[in-house]
Amino acid sequence: MFIDKVNDKIALKLPAVTDADALLELIDTNRKKLGEWLPWAKSMLAPSDEQKFLQYGIEKMANGDFWFAIILVDNEPAGMIDLHEFSHDNQRAQIGYWLADRFQGLGIMTLSLNRLEQIAFNELGLNRLELLADINNQKSRAVAERRGFHQEGILKEYALYNGKFHDMVLYSKLKSE
Repeated sequence: MFIDKVNDKIALKLPAVTDADALLELIDTNRKKLGEWLPWAKSMLAPSDEQKFLQYGIEKMANGDFWFAIILVDNEPAGMIDLHEFSHDNQRAQIGYWLADRFQGLGIMTLSLNRLEQIAFNELGLNRLELLADINNQKSRAVAERRGFHQEGILKEYALYNGKFHDMVLYSKLKSE
């Protein structure tokens, strides 16, 4: 089991299929709030759903097309962070993350994103990171801005979820920054 210490309380753990029950419990407890911004939260209902996602992620990670970790706080699952939509030719990927409500507002995601940036730029050889956040998701946007991501623009009606189109803010950060 690979664990990357962020600090004395926070760590990033590479997921295993055996983590499905603990993650599903966290999702169940936070389903309503997560579902406001993340449509997958409404369909991740059974342990087998989470197991399939973790297995998919592990396989994609082995192929170099995905990277993800469970955010642990005092060895307890608190959320997840990932790199997806890899463009190897252009050395870029997009960031995704979520954090259970009771762990929000403590700087956990900002510190986890900082570590993810180090991994992406220094270990995975990426040059550009992108982050999409719903224009109304102030908490997610604040994390990006605290980490020095630059707002590149607003993508009008970019994402369809919860029965309507949502404007998304595109943020980016370069290795040289």
